[in-house]
Amino acid sequence: MSKENRKNDFALLLILLLLQLCCLYVVKYYNQDLSITKFSLLKIGNLVNLFLYFAIVAGLFVIVKMRKDVWNKKRVFTFLILSWLFLILAFLSSKIRIISSNVYIFSQPGDKVLTGLLFLFYLITLLQFLVYIWSIFFDNKTLKLGKIFIRSVIILVVFFIGVVIYIENTGYSSSKWSIAKNQNNIAVVLGAAVWSGNIPSPTLSARVDKALLLMEQGFVGKIVLTGGKAPGELPESEVAYEYARVKGADTSLISVEGLTSSTTEQIKWIKTNLSKNKSLTDIILVSDAYHLPRAIEISRFFNLNVKVSESGHKLSFEDMIYNKMRESIALFNFWNFAL
Repeated sequence: MSKENRKNDFALLLILLLLQLCCLYVVKYYNQDLSITKFSLLKIGNLVNLFLYFAIVAGLFVIVKMRKDVWNKKRVFTFLILSWLFLILAFLSSKIRIISSNVYIFSQPGDKVLTGLLFLFYLITLLQFLVYIWSIFFDNKTLKLGKIFIRSVIILVVFFIGVVIYIENTGYSSSKWSIAKNQNNIAVVLGAAVWSGNIPSPTLSARVDKALLLMEQGFVGKIVLTGGKAPGELPESEVAYEYARVKGADTSLISVEGLTSSTTEQIKWIKTNLSKNKSLTDIILVSDAYHLPRAIEISRFFNLNVKVSESGHKLSFEDMIYNKMRESIALFNFWNFAL
């Protein structure tokens, strides 16, 4: 391959990669109905995206400069085309309902699971691109696709472990999120599971109990219960409202939001419906300690200033591990794709 051809290929790949990164950023903000004018590179997820593309471009630059001619042009462009394809399909699946909203997979709406899988395929394809490029530099040869895939999965696992460590070490801490007594504060209870027979799960009831305690102690003057309908049951917010009513709470101070079905949607609802209320002093998110780190990260993405308060719900060791792993996956998806 001539020097001129190498430069031309590098220039074309650079343009396509930078364009893809820009498209990813647009998709992430569009996913949350946010204008791209709200974009900030200082958000952790946006920095993660930038680092991945920088690593790929840096690898391409190195092998072009070192005149490494063992790279397979067809394979390189195949990785790039596939990543574009998965990114476009993921975006389309988030806007066009392919799977019925009544279909649930692993307790999650099927259409959202499909979108998440397509975004994951996009990410794995990019990681394979990264592994392929740098394997040429370190091994001076092109690896078989099987080895490339295995190494890309290893990188994905390491990245996930990093998310787990982040949640464990930089998550919710009461000392960082102190709240003051003020009747102009409002507590927003983030939705949780409803058990068969419209019974609030211990997680949901503990969150409501915490909000009621905050009201009783004068930290908040009003409460909002959030959460939409689970399969075969009433909306989480309505079940929570009935639970609070039976406990003797002043329901005139409690309102219900029953359309959202995820933490991201609930934060978005808060941004749209509460953050512009000048009469409010602080918006206090009420949830479990393991859930609050992600809620905080999503709030930051929306440039939403919130305080938080953890419920008193205690989990078994097995349930704690399960929930922390689930939260890590969810935060991983939000950082990468704003899902």
